Amino acid sequence: MGVIIFFLIWYFAYARNNPKLFGKLKRNKTWIFILIAFFMFSNVSSSLFELSIILGMMLVPFTILSRIFKSIFSPGDATNKKEAKKARNEAIPKSEQLPNAVPKRIKIVQKFSEKNGLNLTQSQIQTIVDASYISTDWEYLILSMLKDYQTIHQWFKSPIGGWLRVYLKVFNVQSISSDMAQQKQICIDSFDQIFRSIDLSTYNTPAWNISQINNTYMTNFDDISFMIAYRFLEANGRKYKLGEVEILKADEELSDLKKKYDAVGQM
Repeated sequence: MGVIIFFLIWYFAYARNNPKLFGKLKRNKTWIFILIAFFMFSNVSSSLFELSIILGMMLVPFTILSRIFKSIFSPGDATNKKEAKKARNEAIPKSEQLPNAVPKRIKIVQKFSEKNGLNLTQSQIQTIVDASYISTDWEYLILSMLKDYQTIHQWFKSPIGGWLRVYLKVFNVQSISSDMAQQKQICIDSFDQIFRSIDLSTYNTPAWNISQINNTYMTNFDDISFMIAYRFLEANGRKYKLGEVEILKADEELSDLKKKYDAVGQM
């Protein structure tokens, strides 16, 4: 029982807040059977119960000592973590930061993806969550998923990564990288492939036929997301000329009306 109590304390205090450990526990379910075995045998045998208490008590100082030795012999890791924490606090106020627990972050992304049709796979959600522990950009993206939006376009409006949000919504099949610089390049290449293949010379009104693009590339563009992608490419050196709006002149309109009137009069 002591081992079980220790494991539960260790899990809730440390393991579920560590993406690497949480991933290992999630993949390997052996620990569940070990805990069940300890529980069953501790109820049958008092000696085993005492043994589990002793082992549980021994594991606590062992864990503490291992952390101390790690900090002594690997000071670089402690320094890197301290610097990363400082950068995180500067980018995102402490009161607004995400919960440390991995399952909670997964639930946030999963729920938002299902509600807004982002079509993210479990593997992609896990990548986003893992990246949020080392990247404030990814953490900021998950934070944005906690808010309520009347329309998905409100979610697009962001000084940080609006292009990424459009990418996640527009493409039914996405590529997700934990490295934000690589993710940006993925978005540029994906949008650019579409814009290179279409004729934008006739794009001059919101009524322009976007459905043809969606049918061809299995995307979910509308006029707003299309223009956000267009401006994103433009800001990154991929310039495509849009068509000019044609305005009907007054004399041409009057001339057309006169022709129709004369045609009616001759009937």
